[in-house]
Amino acid sequence: MSKIRILLADDHMLMRMGIATLVSTAKDMTVVGEACNGRQAVELAGSLRPDVVIMDLMMPEMSGGEATKAIHAAHPGIKIVILTTYGTSAELATAVTNGAVGVLLKDKVEMDLLNTIRFVVEGNQVIPTRLLAQIEEDKAMGKLTDRQMEILASVAEGQSNADIALQFGLSEITVKKHLSAIFERLGVANRSEAVALAFRKQMLKA
Repeated sequence: MSKIRILLADDHMLMRMGIATLVSTAKDMTVVGEACNGRQAVELAGSLRPDVVIMDLMMPEMSGGEATKAIHAAHPGIKIVILTTYGTSAELATAVTNGAVGVLLKDKVEMDLLNTIRFVVEGNQVIPTRLLAQIEEDKAMGKLTDRQMEILASVAEGQSNADIALQFGLSEITVKKHLSAIFERLGVANRSEAVALAFRKQMLKA
């Protein structure tokens, strides 16, 4: 049985050493290369063709998210697991959207890394539920039309349906239809939830 071939990408040498030592304890996997920045990770992924890349999220020259996008586009069969100190972030969501199939907090590496590697090689995703929810929210925000974003901004300013209708030369019925569409796309129940989500996603400025 061939071993799982792993490329490590982290700008901290001690982190790479620690992961390499951990991997060496597993009989079914081996480290085939190490990269100290995102650009080098892309290059080594192309030349070494590992089964799995363990990718730090924040690295010099090219971020983990950007490197993930480049590797996934050129070699979609390579599984990418992101290491991060944060449970959620825009960068992390971008990395998953770009093709990462696993996310692991750095303080969980010793406990969970080896099993995470095995799971993703078998075709599974290992991504926190809250991060998947964040990604879906981001996608929903991206589906709003320019007019819907304008109406949502007006709602955030405290304007009534009548005010919004007058501002944009629409009927109140049309404004209500836009609001219903906004609520449905964002998965919220009312104006306050829609505005709160938009501010949380930094789609509106306070």
